[in-house]
Amino acid sequence: MPYKTFAAILTLFVLTLSSNPASVSAHGGAKGIVKERMELMKDIRKAMKSLGAMARGKVPLDSAKVKAAAGRIAQHGQKIPALFPKGSTKGVTEASPRIWQDFEGFRNSADEMVAVAREITGQSDNAAALKATYRRLGKTCSTCHKLYRVKKKR
Repeated sequence: MPYKTFAAILTLFVLTLSSNPASVSAHGGAKGIVKERMELMKDIRKAMKSLGAMARGKVPLDSAKVKAAAGRIAQHGQKIPALFPKGSTKGVTEASPRIWQDFEGFRNSADEMVAVAREITGQSDNAAALKATYRRLGKTCSTCHKLYRVKKKR
């Protein structure tokens, strides 16, 4: 491969990485259960985006997709407390120590998310109900993040 071609490819690669540093370093260095919970949260975010697009009318309401996304959120929500054992604060993590100081409150937050996600599965073909319940689901996420997640430095 000629040097200029190699240099151009390398430059493009570096620019691609630097243009979205969050995708490169978001889970950088996370291992074990910390990585597992980060991946689970990432999938919840993906499911929330899918529900949000339908709740806001940006994409057509698709009952099967609503049920699938809400079902994933509910299923993942049930796993959340087990993914935060004591001592899992080492290394790369956004978990606040408050989780272990108020584990019952943390568990209740996860349970609330599960309950609202299950409610959404029953509203998979009702756009108005989905919109209202989606907002409640989003509040369960934001409340939990506000209380139990270390604020990201910008």
